[in-house]
Amino acid sequence: MNSLEKNPWRPQDEGDHHPVMKEWWTIENTFKTDDKRKWNLMSSFAHEMETPSCFFQYVLFDITSKKCVLHSDINTSFDKLTYKKNRIDLKFRDSSLKGLYPEYQIHIEDKEQEFTADIEFKAQSLPHWITQDITGGYLPIGLNYYRYGFLPNCNSTGTLTINNKQYKTKGKGYLEHAWGNWSYQNPFQKIADLKKTISVYSRLGKWWLSHHKVHVPKSISFSTDNNAFGYDWIWGVFDNDWSMFFGNSMFWVSNGPSFGALYITADGKKYWEFCNLKFQYNKLNYIKKYDIYYPTDMEITGILEDKKINLRFWTTVEPYVYTSPYEKDRFYKAFVLIEEPGKMKGTFSDSEKTIELTGDCKLVPLRQPSFLGHNSISFNFLKPPKGFGVDIDFCSHFINRKISSKIYFAPRPHFKFNIEKIPKNK
Repeated sequence: MNSLEKNPWRPQDEGDHHPVMKEWWTIENTFKTDDKRKWNLMSSFAHEMETPSCFFQYVLFDITSKKCVLHSDINTSFDKLTYKKNRIDLKFRDSSLKGLYPEYQIHIEDKEQEFTADIEFKAQSLPHWITQDITGGYLPIGLNYYRYGFLPNCNSTGTLTINNKQYKTKGKGYLEHAWGNWSYQNPFQKIADLKKTISVYSRLGKWWLSHHKVHVPKSISFSTDNNAFGYDWIWGVFDNDWSMFFGNSMFWVSNGPSFGALYITADGKKYWEFCNLKFQYNKLNYIKKYDIYYPTDMEITGILEDKKINLRFWTTVEPYVYTSPYEKDRFYKAFVLIEEPGKMKGTFSDSEKTIELTGDCKLVPLRQPSFLGHNSISFNFLKPPKGFGVDIDFCSHFINRKISSKIYFAPRPHFKFNIEKIPKNK
């Protein structure tokens, strides 16, 4: 458990870091209105120096109606977003995000769609850096790195106005801030900070290995959908006011060990940082245009000293899929971000107790599909004393084939191999 019990964010951390290559601030707000409906509002303010440009987005879900009701995704010239140093003070057209820990003010206004939201966040937890005790919030991507911090539990109150009808809101909020000199389209283009990037990779690798024993798992799967430049992201607040955040850099694994971390805080001050994690997908959606799958239902299990966590997350609405095709022909075809409000449930246990956990959550998978399309391979191992062998299943949309094999040496030798063409309508 992290023993830090003071705010690790300085004012200069919260404010803008221009001229870095990429920076964003994102809020999540799950709330109820006074007519008893449940909603989720996400908004993001960002700028980047590759083009250069700025980006503003909001997505509003009516969870009760199980659908996305409003959204706006605007990519425009860099100077349309204003910002300041040493505090969050962002403005894009009529929308803004302002504040400094522990209080923030969100104003989202879209005159064309007759939508306005005014939300106050008051923090109920300390902010936290990703891998705070290992890298101080720095994460590698390609040959570069970035810094990522999050605030997982805020009380939120405000008003929501749609089509000239106003509602009072009350719920829970989340804030994150990330910045660095990297590119999703060209993650290997800059080498100026390579020495620090190698150091971050090294520290994370040693930390991960210290939490994982070398062994043959029961099963493990890999997929081109889960390449190293995408992620699985989950935030949630439980009904008992515990809060959580999960970020997973997948490195092509689609079922098996996680290369990310799960953060749980019970009191808002101390964080349990689970590194020894396994994940599996229970249900996937398919995007035909890009030939990729993304999860809509998944489970995570983790161990930290005497603590064990088992959580399931699933979407309760029709997801909103944001896509940004890359203009030039490259190995990766697009940036695909999926917004999925949902529910979570599970258990937390230690040497003294077991606690049932339920709550609201938000799943956000990021995928970068390649021209290879969907390709996957899974291994299921038969281990002593039951026997010794492996089942292998390979599926490739690129070559339009499915291949399955069984290789068993015990309790009796058995070998099987099958190859078939994938029907186009499948």
